[in-house]
Amino acid sequence: MNLLKRLFGGATDSADAARDPDALIYYVKGHKCGAITRVRIDRRNELSWDDDNFFVRKVIVDSKCYGRVEIELRFDSQYREIYREIRGGVFVTRQAWAAQQAEKR
Repeated sequence: MNLLKRLFGGATDSADAARDPDALIYYVKGHKCGAITRVRIDRRNELSWDDDNFFVRKVIVDSKCYGRVEIELRFDSQYREIYREIRGGVFVTRQAWAAQQAEKR
């Protein structure tokens, strides 16, 4: 699992998890204009149960150019990611998001 986190970025950041233990945090970069968006998934309210796994499908619209990114994630019963798919963008790291936020200032 750590290999997936290092390769694809996204996945819950330990600092974010400490502040909000019920959140799964991802960062996505849209193809339209390259805007990076922080995505929060609430484990208690946004996940659905399907065939022994939790899943969520989400459409993210960035605030820069209103680019649309769709994600689908699946988790086991311990909320460990077992599958991910993204359309219209790529998953990036928290560091990439933080760097973009610093540029805005």
